[in-house]
Amino acid sequence: MLRRIVQRAGAAQFRNSTRPLRAHVLRSYATLSPHTPPPTTPYEVFDEPSKNRQRDRAIIRLREEEQTAGPRAEDADVDPVKVVDYLREEVSERLAERVEDLRTPPASILELAAHSGQLTQILQEVIADEVPSASESRDQELERRKWWIVESSTEALQRDDDSHFSSPPIRIQASASRLLEHPEIEKLKEQVEAVVSGGGLHWVGDIVGALTQIRHLLKPDGVFVGAVLGGDTLFELRTSLQLAEQERRGGIANRISPMINPTDAPSLLNRAGFTLTTIDVEDMTINYPSIWELVSDLRDMGESNAILGRRAHVSRDVLLAADAIYKELYGNEDGSVPATFQIIFLIGWKPGPNQPKALERGSATTSLKDVL
Repeated sequence: MLRRIVQRAGAAQFRNSTRPLRAHVLRSYATLSPHTPPPTTPYEVFDEPSKNRQRDRAIIRLREEEQTAGPRAEDADVDPVKVVDYLREEVSERLAERVEDLRTPPASILELAAHSGQLTQILQEVIADEVPSASESRDQELERRKWWIVESSTEALQRDDDSHFSSPPIRIQASASRLLEHPEIEKLKEQVEAVVSGGGLHWVGDIVGALTQIRHLLKPDGVFVGAVLGGDTLFELRTSLQLAEQERRGGIANRISPMINPTDAPSLLNRAGFTLTTIDVEDMTINYPSIWELVSDLRDMGESNAILGRRAHVSRDVLLAADAIYKELYGNEDGSVPATFQIIFLIGWKPGPNQPKALERGSATTSLKDVL
């Protein structure tokens, strides 16, 4: 177990990717046209019950490994159950910087697709609550910042107890694609100042429908700040698996999830009714000893394939071929392999009376010609 932790700790090295564009390769993923009307029924792209089982099993498996390994050394810094949290924590750190930049810190924050509430834990440090003294009134205590974490996986939602939070949040088990069907969340309509999500919405098939439900939860002038994995995420692994499977099986199985393209992200927010939208993209590259550690970590993160119609398993001979292709095409000089995660940060505001609005056409009193 310790060897596994050391391997992961040494492999998970972050660096900003400045990979040049390759004009001879064009990768396209399933996206939504801004001119397509929203469907009357939710998209069925992912197997949500299977995804919840994957996350549950991942946490149960890590707990069992921790118990098998026995008590940890006193100087051990890594909790085995949290050994694969590095990706969510890095995304959450970057997202928290954007929440911190808001002019007025929101007084009520709901984290959607929260997993174990890693983003909420970080936000509570960034915009810390002031703990009321014993002499303060009950009314003042009730005015403190309110927190909710919403997650569909039972094990993930309950993994970290309240001691991990400076202010214990309200936990709600609900699907991000069917938010308003939950009675507790339905009561929060127009009651939340900010909805945040640190990297779980890429498993939602009807992303416009989910964003629309998020807008209904927000107060007027409320803000949504989210991060999704999209675009070129894991293109090295995808390419290697496709080439290996084509060579060994004569065809390609359904292993690639449709992802949001950065160029389509603004239209998704606009179709959901958000205004003053902001989109920015960051590439994060993590080096792994080989494809085996990468696949193992994705499994333990609960990020295995959950697309409908998928083939359940990847045969060992295909993985062996993919490992060789991966190292040949993308391998580093030290023998490690890079894995790219493209993070799309989304910011959108619910329309409200205090939002700045563009002046009517022809209402200008100064000529641009005079200015120039």
